[in-house]
Amino acid sequence: ADANQAPSPALKQLYKAWADGEPGLLLPGNVMIDRHAMTGPGGVALEDEQHLDSFREWAAIGRAKGMHFWVQLNHPGRQTMANLGQQALAPSAVPLDLGGFSKMFAKPRAMTEDDIQDVITRFATSARLAEKAGFSGVQIHGAHGYLLSQFLSPLSNRRNDRWGGSLENRARLLVEVIKAVRAVVSPGFCVAVKLKSADFQRGGFDADDAHGVVTMLNTLPIDL
Repeated sequence: ADANQAPSPALKQLYKAWADGEPGLLLPGNVMIDRHAMTGPGGVALEDEQHLDSFREWAAIGRAKGMHFWVQLNHPGRQTMANLGQQALAPSAVPLDLGGFSKMFAKPRAMTEDDIQDVITRFATSARLAEKAGFSGVQIHGAHGYLLSQFLSPLSNRRNDRWGGSLENRARLLVEVIKAVRAVVSPGFCVAVKLKSADFQRGGFDADDAHGVVTMLNTLPIDL
């Protein structure tokens, strides 16, 4: 990103080079829904119209030869670097356990109901802005240990309210985000989901859970 957390000239040049190769779909990683919740420095954030013209330019570059260009929307949750000075949010106040590397990540605070509703709204707002900027779709990031993935996992989600416990409850945030996004974009705008297959840790989100979530997603108006 540039100093405004909008797409930088270098990023646009990179996507011009890729677009010149005429792929069917360009899918950039990690466009954040909240500039106060970043996976690391130098990231792109899309939360309002302040720098929308820069996103329009990026979208036009990526779609110049007619291909699809979808924005990957994400929130880091507890995977927030401590040196950014940002408050990490998570389903429960369970910090990352990475041995000696754990101190690199901020200590998370368990999200309130208001926090959860704010995240749902932010995903929808960013999707609406992506369409307004000229992108042809969004991918909702529900994998790689980021916030939506944290809600899916019983290792990081220890809530006992409607957002935790059963698989249906743990998947509720992902489902509500999808519904909120689809409600504010046009029918022809693509909505995709990135889902993990498992935590690969004992007691975590496993392949059976993934199958259950996919079954839930199959009833929703998503494209991929």
